[in-house]
Amino acid sequence: MSNDQRVRDTATPTLFHPDLHKRNIFVSDDDPTVITGIIDWQSASIEPAFWYADEVPDFATTLPHPSLENQLEPNSERCAKAFEVCTQFYLPKLASPRAMDDALFRPFRYCYRTWKDGAVAFRHELIKTSERWKELGLMGPCPYPAPTPEELAVHQKEYKYFEAAHDLRNNLAGLLNTASDGWAPPEDWEATKLANRELFETMLQTVLGIKNPDDDEPIKDEGDVREIWPFDL
Repeated sequence: MSNDQRVRDTATPTLFHPDLHKRNIFVSDDDPTVITGIIDWQSASIEPAFWYADEVPDFATTLPHPSLENQLEPNSERCAKAFEVCTQFYLPKLASPRAMDDALFRPFRYCYRTWKDGAVAFRHELIKTSERWKELGLMGPCPYPAPTPEELAVHQKEYKYFEAAHDLRNNLAGLLNTASDGWAPPEDWEATKLANRELFETMLQTVLGIKNPDDDEPIKDEGDVREIWPFDL
C-alpha cells in the first residue's frame, strides 16, 4: 500500500498541531478573531499529510440542534463548513486526502495505536482492507490473509467490545463536556466528577436490568461496565 501512487502523492511531510482544540487556543480580550497564542505543541511531529486528514478540531464539529430533531445547531454547522473551505484553500495538502477513500489510509493510522486501543482495531482495518483490496485498485494479492470463519467470529466479538468502549468514551466526553482523555475545566471539576459517577450508576443499573442479554451483546454485567468505563470513579 505504501507504494501505491495515490498514497505516495498524499504523503507530503506535514507539521500539524495534534490537539488543536479550543482549550489550547488563546485569543485577544479585545478582539476574539485575533489569536494570541497556541499551546500544547509538545506532541507535534512531522507526518505524512494523510495522517492528519481526518482531524477535526472541536470548534469545527457539528452539534445536534438543542430543540429540533434531525437538525444541526446553526453555529456549529457554519463553523464546520468554514473549516472545510479554509482547509481547501489554506491547507491543500490536507484537502486532497480528505476527499479520497479513507480506506487507503486507515491501516497506517491505526497501526501505531495498538498501545492504546489494543490489536483488535488494527486487525479490523487489516481485515476490511483485505476485503476491499481489488475494489481499492491495489496491485497484486493482498499480503494479509483472510481470516477463517472461526477466527472472524472471535474477532467480531472482540471488535464489538472495543466499539462499545470507544463509543462510551466519546459519548461521555460529550455529556460531561470534557476532552476524551477526561480533561475538564477547573471550575467544573467537582460537578463533572459527580455527573460522571451518576452516569456510571445509571448505565450499571440499565445493564443489570437486562435479565437475558443477547449473545452478541458485548456488555453483560458489572465487570464489563467497570472494564470499559473510561474515567476514574
